[in-house]
Amino acid sequence: MQKIKIDWNYWFTRFLFVMAIIIGFKLITNYQVISDSLANLLNVLSPFIIGFIFAYLLNGAQKRLENLFQKTQISFITKHSRGISVLILYLIIFYLFFLVLNYVVPLMIDNLVDLLGLLPQFYNYLMGLITRLEYEGVFESLNLEEFLQNLTADFSPENLLQQWTQALTSLGVITKSLSSFVLNSFLTLIISVYALLFKDGILSFIDKLGQKTLSEKIYLSSKKWMSKTHTIFYKFISSRFLDACVIGVLASVILYALDVPFALTLGILTGVCNMIPYFGSIFASIVTTIITFFSADFQLALTALISLLILQQIDGNIIGPRIMGGALDLNPIIIIISITVGGAYFGVLGMFLAVPIAAILKIIMMNWLDELEGNELQE
Repeated sequence: MQKIKIDWNYWFTRFLFVMAIIIGFKLITNYQVISDSLANLLNVLSPFIIGFIFAYLLNGAQKRLENLFQKTQISFITKHSRGISVLILYLIIFYLFFLVLNYVVPLMIDNLVDLLGLLPQFYNYLMGLITRLEYEGVFESLNLEEFLQNLTADFSPENLLQQWTQALTSLGVITKSLSSFVLNSFLTLIISVYALLFKDGILSFIDKLGQKTLSEKIYLSSKKWMSKTHTIFYKFISSRFLDACVIGVLASVILYALDVPFALTLGILTGVCNMIPYFGSIFASIVTTIITFFSADFQLALTALISLLILQQIDGNIIGPRIMGGALDLNPIIIIISITVGGAYFGVLGMFLAVPIAAILKIIMMNWLDELEGNELQE
């Protein structure tokens, strides 16, 4: 009797295709349920995800400390260089956090309280300006009274009282959220420590998994692109952070020297906004000028604006290039477009990450064009 030969690969491929169609149909028809389930899963896994991200950001500093300890002549330190480097690194972070919490945060809170006290003055000036423009006929085609009513409706005493009442009644929810935040923060810290201690084993496992599941060509290509992506992202993030710290300190010193009110808060704002190329520094300068104008006078506001513009030019031409070292090599037009698109779809985080993503896409595109050109020359 003749044996029936079955092409298992043929039927297995068809089976996978049918299953993919069924799963795709289920995903489309149950979109909301699956979306809620994924959101809940991400919420549960968020301490682990943030912990690995935090470890990734600290990896460069930890590696430098570990190399430093390995050069010592003491065998105990050399043998336990990784554990000691992780311990020293987190002690430094905790110490800096303590300094910020004890000295910087109280000053910023005082500045913010004083700044909130200027809101009535700002409101009166704005109302006077709008009234004058209306009197001059600028707003004749607009229903200004209805616009002002809608603008100030949310800040009426009745609405504010209702919001405070709701906040007090939901005190239990706030306490629960605070407890969850503390627990998640502790878990994130533990995950980041373990990720730094055992990063070699984690990376080795991922590497072996890629070798077993991917073809050699795809594996080597993926490894190459992961290496390039890591280099671009890490250099961009670390250099932008260092540049922001330098600009924040310099801006605070300059504003203090000019006797600008809220100098520390405005200087820190300038440093933080400097993390976003082009738009961030412009936004910080405008905010600083407006606040200085209402809290002091026009002359000091203009002086502060000119000083910050000079600082931005020094940063763009001297400080920034020395820190970045031409890491991204992107055309300013591409940077502006990428920041605009990233901010429109993903907010502030999108504006920050848009630049390194654009740099990676540029490298992929240039390599693809080079490969096409090479193939054409061979033909």
